[in-house]
Amino acid sequence: MEKPLLIPQPGLRFTFADHEHVFEITSSNYGVIRYAAIAGGKPCSIPTSTFETRYKNGEIQCIFAPEKLFINPDSCSTIRRKERYVLTALAKLAAPTSIEPLRELIQEIAAEIKDSSPPSARTVARWILQYRLSSNSALSLSEQGKGNKTLRYPPEVYQIINQGISEIYLQPEHRTSKDVRAFVLGKFIEQNLSLEYLPSSRSIQRAIARLDPYIEMRVKKGSRVARKYFQAAGISTPSPFALYTVEIDTHYLDIIVIDPETGRALGRPFLACAIDTYSRAIVGTYISMFPPSALTTLALIKDMITRPNKDLPGGIPAIIIPDNGVEFKNNSLARVCEQLKITITPSQIGTPNNKPHIERFFGTLTKSILQKLLGTTFSNPTARGEYDSSGKANLTLDKVKEYVDSWINTVYQQTVHSSTGRTPFLAWNDAIEQIKPSSLTKTDADIICRRPVDRNINHGQVIIDGLSYFSHALTTLKADGIKKVTVLVDDLDLSKVYIIHPDKKDLVIQADSTQPEYTYNLSRSVHLEVQKRKKQMSESDKQRLGKHADLYNLYLLMKDIQNDLVRKKPKLKQLKIELPKQLTRLESELTSHPSNEELTAIPQQQNAPQPAVSFGSLKVKRHDK
Repeated sequence: MEKPLLIPQPGLRFTFADHEHVFEITSSNYGVIRYAAIAGGKPCSIPTSTFETRYKNGEIQCIFAPEKLFINPDSCSTIRRKERYVLTALAKLAAPTSIEPLRELIQEIAAEIKDSSPPSARTVARWILQYRLSSNSALSLSEQGKGNKTLRYPPEVYQIINQGISEIYLQPEHRTSKDVRAFVLGKFIEQNLSLEYLPSSRSIQRAIARLDPYIEMRVKKGSRVARKYFQAAGISTPSPFALYTVEIDTHYLDIIVIDPETGRALGRPFLACAIDTYSRAIVGTYISMFPPSALTTLALIKDMITRPNKDLPGGIPAIIIPDNGVEFKNNSLARVCEQLKITITPSQIGTPNNKPHIERFFGTLTKSILQKLLGTTFSNPTARGEYDSSGKANLTLDKVKEYVDSWINTVYQQTVHSSTGRTPFLAWNDAIEQIKPSSLTKTDADIICRRPVDRNINHGQVIIDGLSYFSHALTTLKADGIKKVTVLVDDLDLSKVYIIHPDKKDLVIQADSTQPEYTYNLSRSVHLEVQKRKKQMSESDKQRLGKHADLYNLYLLMKDIQNDLVRKKPKLKQLKIELPKQLTRLESELTSHPSNEELTAIPQQQNAPQPAVSFGSLKVKRHDK
């Protein structure tokens, strides 16, 4: 029995042989079939002729199609008979529509397939023309839809129309059928064609209407917008128990925070957040002015795996589904997940199918709390209207953190979730009664959630970004013949690092900074900015300041930022938040001096009392002596 042929139209579902994934045709135009996975995914395309060939060979299997998409067995036999003549002529003849060679070939084919009523040469030539015009589709050989099939215009006119649509209409700029018709008119004049064949505006509009809407939107608005518009929500990832799957994402909060010292607007902070897909409980947060990066991701994971110590939902998850950004393709995150036995399953770019719960939470957070605070930016300029977000802003970053944490713990976690029918807090508590979540102490989490860097030991020290860290244990490692070690760095606090023994992975050595005053609560971003300023100093100033050059440049950086250098360098906004505390400590170390005397020599003896070191109007004290 002949396998029934299919008319590939939107709605037809199929699978590929030896694969369990189900696909659905979303469009079929101009010899190209566009399809996508039922579970969600980016659109794919395949030529109609290739689809038909793979369907005949059994590689593609139809699992659902409306009855009208099937061609009855009698018609299938007729189509396959015609296809045999057409394909043989195309394969064997240099000019397949030539009448004389066709007559001889038809007799051979008729004898092979035992066709008692072979077609005429002109009939086969017509079949070949239909087959070619339909992008080699065998369905063009069916006898459905009989009627006047003659072309309204010469073939070259249709070529000009298609060229106009491709070069004029399918462009990012706003173009209409009138622009395409003007192009066609210009081509008519260039090629000296008779204007009696000039297509009407309606003919151009009908040709544009036959375009695949996905292709049109992709050209006009971009691939990401087109994929999002033409893709259904898909199937969410199931989670059998708490912390089996955790979705992680970073959100740009709709609120402007201010500098706690000057009261000036700094910009919108970022929220890195983790949600348990089983209970819908929030299991980790980190709010800062830093954009998505490995730094913010590690800070979020550190909060998540230590939250059980504070009687909050959290712990070590089995699987994390992060946004497919650069912050989740980092060596730091890979190392942490390997040690904690966490599987990383990134979501597809530009699609929310693998992390719908965290996306929905961000929407709830924005409408329930952020857009009710002074300084909100709302969701878009239309919603904001004439509201002056910067002028109304009066909340610091710490205050926003306090409000968000309070809302999560007292409102969101205690409110019945529409999908689960339970509050996230109660669902979490019931889930962990059977399977207790694993967690780490604050110290262990601080050691693990760091950026690994390989360095050589030199005189009991290791150097990271120009900063030296010492430990007497490092001299022992060097004596044992160990030169290269892995250093764990916290980019938010450079006051100390941890060093892993290359042979004993469970042995961790703490190395302290040789400049404790400078590196106290110092982030790597601030340090790199200080080093840029240090390079601009003259050699004489560097020699005069000596090892206090970093401390002095840090002090000047803080002063400049407090004097609103942020407006000149927007990237320094993320540094401004952490500076007031730094500045308070430094000002206790750097005191005013009445005269601008030269920097005095610094004693080299470590045990001798160290006099105050002065430069400009500042004085440096060591250990309050």
